[in-house]
Amino acid sequence: MWRMRRQLQAWYGWCLDLQWYVSNLRDQQPRLFVAMVGAFLALFILVLVAIVGITRGGSQEPGNAPWPERPVSATDAVEQPVRYVPYSGLAHQQPEQLGSTDALPADPDRRTVALRRLSEVLRDRFDDSDLIYGSDGSEGSMLPLDNGVVPSSGPRFDTQWQLILPSAGIRAAVVQVGLTADGAMGSPDNPFVVGWFNRSALPGELGNALLGGHRDYQDRDGNIDVGVCWKLDETSVGDQLIMFDEAQNRYYVYDIVDKATIRPDSKEAIKYLSQTRESVITLITCSGDFDAETHSYEERLIVVALLSAVAAPDA
Repeated sequence: MWRMRRQLQAWYGWCLDLQWYVSNLRDQQPRLFVAMVGAFLALFILVLVAIVGITRGGSQEPGNAPWPERPVSATDAVEQPVRYVPYSGLAHQQPEQLGSTDALPADPDRRTVALRRLSEVLRDRFDDSDLIYGSDGSEGSMLPLDNGVVPSSGPRFDTQWQLILPSAGIRAAVVQVGLTADGAMGSPDNPFVVGWFNRSALPGELGNALLGGHRDYQDRDGNIDVGVCWKLDETSVGDQLIMFDEAQNRYYVYDIVDKATIRPDSKEAIKYLSQTRESVITLITCSGDFDAETHSYEERLIVVALLSAVAAPDA
């Protein structure tokens, strides 16, 4: 205790000496005093700027925007940033590697891009009468808001997009869906539309655009029927998926590159829900055995498609 008191007295004496020196310098040599104060402030600002720069550089990888981690289960943290994870199995195509400007996800209003017609980029023609699953969403909300269903009907949830998947007989409006109360990707309250997860990439742009639709459903009145993705299991790798941009009158044509059935709480789900460097559509629906206790399916069917062309309507 005595030693600590002596040390405190010494520090106090040093502070008094410093105060006297600064006061004397200010009175006797004011120019030198101002110069020293300015130098000290400049050094302080430089150190502060360096600390801020190091902090920002360490918290975000170059070229990677912060993005909430795609929830896989109710226990996952949505607030944590996720790394850009290239989708396993896809080539990291740069614009010059896509072959021509016809295949770029470019601004549709650019007059320098000569878009091909839809019939020129489709490998197989389809008949509109075969697209029997899906609707424009005019039925409105039909499903109870449980088991992952979130509000998605009404003008504030509308988008300019329409999904066309001939191999599954789908032509459906695309609506926005958000997070469930458990922090997972929600599903639409209308079984005849497709939900676009509004924290994922936009269709046609670089990144992973996450879509989800119901395989079947039971509405609030107890009616049971098939949903928009009833025949999604008939889609195969190599088929084409089309996103129609109604506002710009453009077709974004994708090639199916992967199809998988997984459990929603599996580690493998992270790969399909992660951000990508390619322009990718990931379409998800229910699959497997139905659990009567939880009123949900045990597995998820996932179809992944890679953008291959942008086309104009046929004349």
